[in-house]
Amino acid sequence: MVRRIGLMGFLFGLSHLLFAQSVNLFEEKVLDDLFKRIQSETSYSRRDSLNTIFYDSLKIVLGHRDSYSYPFDSLYIGKLRSSDDKFRIFTWNIPQPGGYQNYFGLMQVKTGSNKIKLVELRDGRDKIKDPKNEQLNANIWMAALYYQLTEFTVGGQKVYLLLGFDFNNLFTSKKIVEVLTFDNDDNPIFGFPIFNVDGKYNLSRIVFEFNTRASIVLKFLDDRKMLVFDHLSPSSPEFTGDFQYYGPDGSFDGFKFDGIKWMYVRDLDLRNPNRPKAKPTWAPEEIKDPGFLYRPSTIKE
Repeated sequence: MVRRIGLMGFLFGLSHLLFAQSVNLFEEKVLDDLFKRIQSETSYSRRDSLNTIFYDSLKIVLGHRDSYSYPFDSLYIGKLRSSDDKFRIFTWNIPQPGGYQNYFGLMQVKTGSNKIKLVELRDGRDKIKDPKNEQLNANIWMAALYYQLTEFTVGGQKVYLLLGFDFNNLFTSKKIVEVLTFDNDDNPIFGFPIFNVDGKYNLSRIVFEFNTRASIVLKFLDDRKMLVFDHLSPSSPEFTGDFQYYGPDGSFDGFKFDGIKWMYVRDLDLRNPNRPKAKPTWAPEEIKDPGFLYRPSTIKE
């Protein structure tokens, strides 16, 4: 109880300090020191309590109009800004018992009135039944740590692609291609049926799930104007759809934008022409269909 009162007292004092002045290096240092305490804390409950303070404090800071241009260079969480300066997004995770994660996100969005709207993203992964096709909002967010952002236009509408990572659990990790648009009130909408696979599927987002010890490539190549990624396959055909056995099989696929859709492209050659094709490390059994089309199987723990 004493600890709880101390934490709330810290937050109360910080709130008054932050409301009293514009964002500056001192506020950034307070946030940075607090997040470092979270990372070094070994108790799950104390870590969650500290994160509550960090989350509320960062909301206060980002509520300042001038914070939109402040870089927060020393703050070690995910930070991305769209090239058209429409929004920027902050994401971070807090480990939980059993290898699970809680994710947190805050967005600053420029509105039509040239004001800054602060949007809280709520981790809603447990509510999402069909991640390939569902359209989501800030209250049900397919949570991830975003690390790359690009944008394009479809029919006069600006659309953004966010690439993200999800630690998921002890058995599998995920990488996600998220599609972001905004409604007429500048509220974020996640998911848009823009990924065409062999003319059979129009998917709203792409989710790669794979063995947690594997490492996969997922990135946007600006020089090729393509999304490229490792083709994932199971280590044996009987494990098809059981993603704890999935990993790179040595080949690469991608999506190429044709002005309307992102079209699935198989077996890209990204090698140096003087080097042979890499041998698969995680998935010696190559499966031609992309892994993101399969439904995950239930992992028995």
